[in-house]
Amino acid sequence: MEMKERIERMASTTWDVIGGDILQLLEDAGEPPILTRDEVIQTVCDASYMEVHGQDKDAYAVWDHLPSLKKKLEAVSGAFPCERYGW
Repeated sequence: MEMKERIERMASTTWDVIGGDILQLLEDAGEPPILTRDEVIQTVCDASYMEVHGQDKDAYAVWDHLPSLKKKLEAVSGAFPCERYGW
């Protein structure tokens, strides 16, 4: 598997772990439990979520050393093909 696929899988795995909690927080706050694709990508890339939950330390190291936030967001975008995410 090439590194691009590993980075996307790491992002997807991260959303699988944190997505339910994020959607529940929105619901608890009285907001619709729906996020746009861009919001999901921003959330997954925030803090160290992928390092903690992505289950691929080598892919995280490559992703973390990309030269800009734009490149990092682009690197994970393939993992999120839908326009909206929610329940």
